[in-house]
Amino acid sequence: MTGTDPRCTVVYTAGYAPPEQMIGRPEPRSDLFALAATLYHLATGKVPRGWQTADDIDAELGKPENQQYRWFFELLRINLAEDIGARYFSAQDFKADLERRQVCKEQTCSQCQTLNEARRPYCIRCAKPLTDSLVSCRQCGKQNRMGSRFCIDCGHPVR
Repeated sequence: MTGTDPRCTVVYTAGYAPPEQMIGRPEPRSDLFALAATLYHLATGKVPRGWQTADDIDAELGKPENQQYRWFFELLRINLAEDIGARYFSAQDFKADLERRQVCKEQTCSQCQTLNEARRPYCIRCAKPLTDSLVSCRQCGKQNRMGSRFCIDCGHPVR
């Protein structure tokens, strides 16, 4: 499949590719989407339907036999989010929750000890960065924290 830019070729497998990859703008969290889609397929035997698979997860959670795996399906749902900003920041974060067998809901700021929602790029109280992961602005090239929606330097959308 070819993107809108004639110099850009976009390659993906339907159902496993996140929306940003389908328009030729993948970034590191795009791989987490594909991983979650693959894990969904392995766990259920059903072919994923891209970001719509998150809706299918609700049906899986309605089955009594899947209640013990609620954490796993919630983890997949997070990484199958259409909004890239709602996904994990890194494969390390994804792996940590897989190993703990639970979805992290909060993170404590190391500077001011404020509890923040998980997957937030900056502390809500002191604005300290909560992630080491960086992404470059496509407009000015400035490094921004993963999860930022707009560049802290030029204001351009980071994605």
